[in-house]
This record gives sequence, structure tokens and C-alpha cells, in this order.
Amino acid sequence: MGTTANAGISLQGKLIIVLLGIVFIVFLFNLLKNRKISESLGLIWLTVSVGMVLVVINNTVLMSITHFLGAQYPASALTMIGLLFIISLLLYFTLKLTRLTQDLRSLVQQIAIRNMQLEKQIADLEKHIIELQSRKC
Repeated sequence: MGTTANAGISLQGKLIIVLLGIVFIVFLFNLLKNRKISESLGLIWLTVSVGMVLVVINNTVLMSITHFLGAQYPASALTMIGLLFIISLLLYFTLKLTRLTQDLRSLVQQIAIRNMQLEKQIADLEKHIIELQSRKC
């Protein structure tokens, strides 16, 4: 009943994982439809979700992955794969966040330089206006 490595995941466990996978895929399509997630990230999530459902359904593939990873139980192998996926996402978002932080810093510096230039131009124009007004008098 799913307690040994040769038995795989129980039918109940498979049904729950497949049902959750289908619910997640429907939710994902809703996010994509409403443009709340980018297509590239949506494709990654869709691939992972469909892949996970297919691996759970196909006991041979699941057992091969379990054996390849050296895990005792298929659930352990799925947990290991999930953990690697989460770590990969953390690294990806760290890289994105770093790039966005650098871009933000650059934009703030550019805005500060332009503000200084505008303030200098305003000061020069004010001087010029004062000079023109003093010449009229």
C-alpha cells in the first residue's frame, strides 16, 4: 500500500496528486488568461505541473527516478525533485531581483542627474531674467 519502495505511491496518493495537479493547471491558465503571470514563467509552471502528473501516473518512470536518485520511496524522490525545483526558483528570482535592483539604482541616479541639470538650467534662466529686467530699468 505504498510503504515499500517497490510498491510506489498508493492509488489514493496518486489520485490526490493528479487532482491537485489538475486544479493547479486550471488555476495557472486562469492566471495566464488574466495576465497575472508572464507567459515564460507560466510555461515553466505548466511544464512542471504536467510533468509531475505524468510521472506520478506512470509508475515505471516514477520508480526509475526513485532508483536514479537513490531514494528509498517514490514520495522521497518527488520531495527531492520539488526541493531542487524550489531552490532553482529561488536562485532565478534572486538573479532577477539583483538585476532589477541594479536597474533601479541606475534609474535613480539618472533622475538625480537630470534634476540637477534642470535646477541648474532654472537657476541660469532666473539669472538671465533678472539681468534682462535690470537692463530694462
